[in-house]
Amino acid sequence: MKKSPFQHIASKLIPALLSALTVLSVNAGELKVATVNMTTLLNEYHKTKSAEKEEKVETENIRKLDAERISSIQAMVEELRKFEKEFNDPSLSAEKKKEIAKVARDRQSTLAALQEEREEFLSRSRRALNQKMVGLMDEIREHVVTAVNAYAATQEADFVFDESGLTSNQVPFLVYVRDREDITSEVLKKLNKETSASSGNSE
Repeated sequence: MKKSPFQHIASKLIPALLSALTVLSVNAGELKVATVNMTTLLNEYHKTKSAEKEEKVETENIRKLDAERISSIQAMVEELRKFEKEFNDPSLSAEKKKEIAKVARDRQSTLAALQEEREEFLSRSRRALNQKMVGLMDEIREHVVTAVNAYAATQEADFVFDESGLTSNQVPFLVYVRDREDITSEVLKKLNKETSASSGNSE
């Protein structure tokens, strides 16, 4: 089960917010509390799904490019085996063996370079993809939080809590809230309306 990307924030904020809620409820009368499942919003947001598809495409492209490098490395390994077999032929002259050994050393250097280049390619490509995805998810989180805030304002909610937030013991922070309103589905509808609006504008 996926954990909420806001859990590490919630672990610090929710105890303080609950204390503030208790104080405010005494001083200001009845407060309107709403809850939202941030995990659901993030997972079901169309931009998240697009980002996941993009990640799969780029991961597959990296795999294909890596396969080409593996093929070159395997070809070089096979060539070195042939050289070894030829070198061990007892009928071969010393001069010929010397010649084969020289070529084999060159091929061995080439193989080492190919292997090093492959490792660098994988490290560079995976790092770049990871940085890209982190950037995309940061933008998506910011957009989702903005949408939650905007919708909560229209509902005149005093507080909005993430019901998917868990403690370190995997226990929900919000076990019970009286008269709460779950705004997850409404926020998700508004977020995913962007897809329909974009499609309509492109036609």
